[in-house]
Order: sequence, then C-alpha cells, then structure tokens
Amino acid sequence: MFPNVEYIARAGWTRDGRYAWAMFLDRPQQHLQLILFPPALFIPVPESEEQRRELAKAVPESVHPFIIYEEVTNVWINVHDIFYPFAQTEGEEEEELRFIRANECKTGFCHLYRVTALLQRGSYDWTQTYVPSKGGNPPTSDFKCPLKEEVALTNGEWEVLARHGYKIWVNEETKLVYFQGTKDTPLEHHLYVVSYESPSEVVRLTTLGFSHSCSLSQVCCPADYIPPEIFHFRTQSDVELYGMVYKPHDLQPGKKHPTVLFVYGGPQVQLVNNSFKGIKYLRLNTLASLGYAVVVIDGRGSCQRGLKFEGALKNQMGQVEIEDQVEGLHYVAEKYGFVDLARVAIHGWSYGGFLSLMGLICKPHVFKVAIAGAPVTVWMAYDTGYTERYMDVPENNQQGYEAGSVALHVEKLPNEPNRLLILHGFLDENVHFFHTNFLISQLIRAGKPYQLQIYPNERHSIRCPESGEHYEITLLHFLQEYL
Repeated sequence: MFPNVEYIARAGWTRDGRYAWAMFLDRPQQHLQLILFPPALFIPVPESEEQRRELAKAVPESVHPFIIYEEVTNVWINVHDIFYPFAQTEGEEEEELRFIRANECKTGFCHLYRVTALLQRGSYDWTQTYVPSKGGNPPTSDFKCPLKEEVALTNGEWEVLARHGYKIWVNEETKLVYFQGTKDTPLEHHLYVVSYESPSEVVRLTTLGFSHSCSLSQVCCPADYIPPEIFHFRTQSDVELYGMVYKPHDLQPGKKHPTVLFVYGGPQVQLVNNSFKGIKYLRLNTLASLGYAVVVIDGRGSCQRGLKFEGALKNQMGQVEIEDQVEGLHYVAEKYGFVDLARVAIHGWSYGGFLSLMGLICKPHVFKVAIAGAPVTVWMAYDTGYTERYMDVPENNQQGYEAGSVALHVEKLPNEPNRLLILHGFLDENVHFFHTNFLISQLIRAGKPYQLQIYPNERHSIRCPESGEHYEITLLHFLQEYL
C-alpha cells in the first residue's frame, strides 16, 4: 500500500485505542508520513491469494488508512517522538483528529504545531489487489487527509528539543504544553510553556546561565512530600558508602518505627544522589507519611563510583551486597534513633527482588519480612549477556553461580508464615516468570511458606495504572499486617 516506504520509524496507539499510528519514512529519509490504521485492517498473513481475498471480505469498504500529516525536505528528516494526539471528537459531517506535532521541515527549525486533520472516509474493495496512485513528488496517495488547520505554537530561529528522546508534556485542563528548547541561547537547554489553544508568548520556566534537564510529573507532588536526607558512612571493609533516609513524618523523641530497606544493589544503577525522588519513588514518601522509616543504600556494585567499586560483584553477585545493606541499616539506627530493628522489611524489584530474597536467606534475624518483585532466582536462567559480564561463563564459576542462585538455598528461609511475598508479571520479558516458577517449586518441596501475587498482563515494569495501584496496595497491606 505504501511502495515508497523504507522505514517504520515510530509506531503506537491513539489514547482511545481506536487507531494504531505509524511514522513512515522513505529510503532517502526526506519524506515522512504520519498514518492512522484502523484495527480492522490487521488480519493474519494468508498463505495464498485466495485466502487473502476471503480474509479481506471481512474488512468493510469504508475502512482504510489515513495519512494525517506529511513532512518533506530536500535535506533529511530528523525523526523524533513528539506526537501528541488528543482524544478524538466527531463532528456532524466529518471526523477530525487534533494533535500536537513537532516539525523541522516547515521553517528549517524544529517547532510545535497544533494540527487538525479531517479523516475523510473513502471506499475501497479490499478483495482486490491495491494499486497505489502515481505521480507527484512526493508521490500522491489515495489516503491523504486534508488539514483543517495547522497552527504554529512556537516560531523563530531556535529549536524545540525533540530528538534523542526529548518529549513534551500537555496539560489539557490548563491548555498548556511544556517543552524544552533553546529559545534564549543555543548554548543552554531550558523548560518553556505555551498555550496550545491560544498561543502567544512562550514563557521560560528555568533560570538562565545553566542548562537544565527536566522531567514533569502528570500530577502535583503531595503537600506532605518531605525529601530524604542523604548520609554517608564507612564500612568495616573501609569503603565509603552513601545512603538516604526518609524520616517518619510523625517522628517523636524515643519512638521506634517500622523500617523498610528499599534496595536495588546491582550494577549500572545509582539510587542515592542529590536529585528529586518524587516521581519514580513517590511510594517511599508515602510510607514515611504513614509512619515508616525508609532507608536506601548504594552498596558496592552500584555505579558512578568507578570500576573497582562496581567490580566488587565480579564472580560473586549476591555475596557482598547484603553486608553493605545491613551495615548501613545499623548505621542509620544508631545515628537517628528511630529505627525499630525488630521490624525491618527489605523490598526491591528485579535485582532488588533478588537481593530481597537473599536478605531473608542470609539475614533472617535482621529482616522480619521480604517483598521480592520480579526476582532473578537462578543465574543460569538469566540473560547471558548480562550474567556472563559479571559472573563469567558457568563452567568457570560454578561456585559463584550456585552461591548466588537463591532458588538453590530455600532451606535457609524461615519456617514462619507471612515473612515472604513474591510479586511478578507473568509476561516479564526480562526476568522471565520461569524464575518465580522454579523458586516456588523449590519452596513447596522444602515446605516453606510464601505468598505470591501475579500480574497476568504485566511485563518487567508494571505499565497498567490499575496494576500499579494494586501493587502499591498489596505492598502496603503486607507491611501493615506483618511488619
């Protein structure tokens, strides 16, 4: 249907799920088409022309793609992610789609536009072989939609930052769009805002003299947000470590509080730094607001501390991290005085889920409960590119693989109920559900109690808001009941 297309540069779904969309690019990368596809067009690939015709009979003649936007240049097109379709509205006579799009081709500088495309429906017999129209440069198409309007939201000899993962944030209540750009100087990146309904002045929100990297939350931070306090301490092995503590909001002199040790602990990740934690780790503040102390520690193996520091895990993942976490926990308990060492939970996801299990196996007297999300339980069954980087090939490090595979040490887990909760997305493409499946089989053979929460339609990161809410409630309920 699109013979001049060489690349599918981007793809996704409109917010209401009525259309799939894709950005098509020709081979010279000078012609980009933004196209809507009704789901009815997605049919199985037939084995024969006869089967294709039979399948095509089910596709209504009024169903076809819509080319809602095109960009053309004689230089090249810099592909980016900025495409924000609004919820679709239907007029009396014609269907419309409004969206915000960044376009560099119109003026030579990347700017934002509010576009309304008219989705004019044609008719096509899908049982016939499609022959596209020819002529024109770029070639014409039977599916091109007229534009009702295209309004520039920004303009000038400067750029809205769109490439390399930059995005926009749209507040439909206030009719504002936030973006990053170089309006004041090409030497600095700033956050700006403009009305997309009645565009006029572009307002800069960040301070001149610096470049800013920005991330906006879709919701306001809660009024009771209190940032964590960063601390550092030296371990018995003479290593300086950094951590942060969320103090309980109802802190009272002499009162001891249940404590959650939130952990990742693996390579390539740094949790503790002087940056805003209210987006991804808002739950830690929520726990503090409910009377918990929350402790986070970057132990040996975490990143941004040099190769030797990270290399402490070489061939022995799972064998040094818990010691650092426990030393940091005791440091906080001694320094601040509000940690109840008899009521400590360890919780993390992915590598943090692995260490949560390892904590309960190695230090059952330290951790009253463990909540392990998507844990790696057998290193032989994890991504070889990752595992062999840190653990060598199995035949060269059999002892390390066995010592670090928590599913092989379930006999060391406590026999008391309500001390272990495992959470895992059934469609996890990273830490496959096999890891939890094998762990549970070992737990059953050993007669060890556990609780399990499966998320049937989730992958390694929980994406569905309802699943996310369920996870937060499940986590909190387990802590409230058993810690």
